[in-house]
Amino acid sequence: MRGSGMTDTPLKRSRVYGPDVSVLELPPVTVVEKTYRSKVLPVKLFGSLLVSWESLIYAKLAGLPGIPECVPSSDRYTLSTTFMGGNNLKDTNVRVDEAYFSALENLISSIHHRGVVHLDLRNRRNYGIDEEGNPYLIDFASSIYLPRPRIVHTLLCTIDWMGFLKVKRRLRPDLVTREEHTNLGIGNALSLLWFPPRVMRGIRSGIKKVLR
Repeated sequence: MRGSGMTDTPLKRSRVYGPDVSVLELPPVTVVEKTYRSKVLPVKLFGSLLVSWESLIYAKLAGLPGIPECVPSSDRYTLSTTFMGGNNLKDTNVRVDEAYFSALENLISSIHHRGVVHLDLRNRRNYGIDEEGNPYLIDFASSIYLPRPRIVHTLLCTIDWMGFLKVKRRLRPDLVTREEHTNLGIGNALSLLWFPPRVMRGIRSGIKKVLR
């Protein structure tokens, strides 16, 4: 239960179909709370499944530097994790350097080694940079855990690396190597064959209409 000393800072605009995300000051700890408790029943029930799944993913990644830790939540509609500080790459004013991207590559490789594929690393809000300039990753709701078969796992990891390279190119194009540019071109061509952007926009629009 929330205590009287709690302060609540929203991290993102509330949506009908998405969770409410806030930073909670619960001395002596600070946590990020992602909750569906106030949503309409269909979203609330689906949200409880997402919370269970994301909790499982965090359990698979437990102990990795750069990954938040789960903390006890108030209900099954809520996921609470440790607050990593700093900011995300969408909102930060910090100009990230080569050391950041090198450490980020190692972090992504580490989650892949644990059998987890993030699948939403095109979104700069899922990358964090703490007060010391170190990277961290958040929001594993759309992630999968698939250590076997290795060939399928490796193919899916390519999606993460394409997302990583797109973010790197956007923020620091001067750091993108010739090989990385080539890989981006191949990845973009393959993604258009798999799911054209217009199809993805149509799917998202349909979901929003259903949940309104």
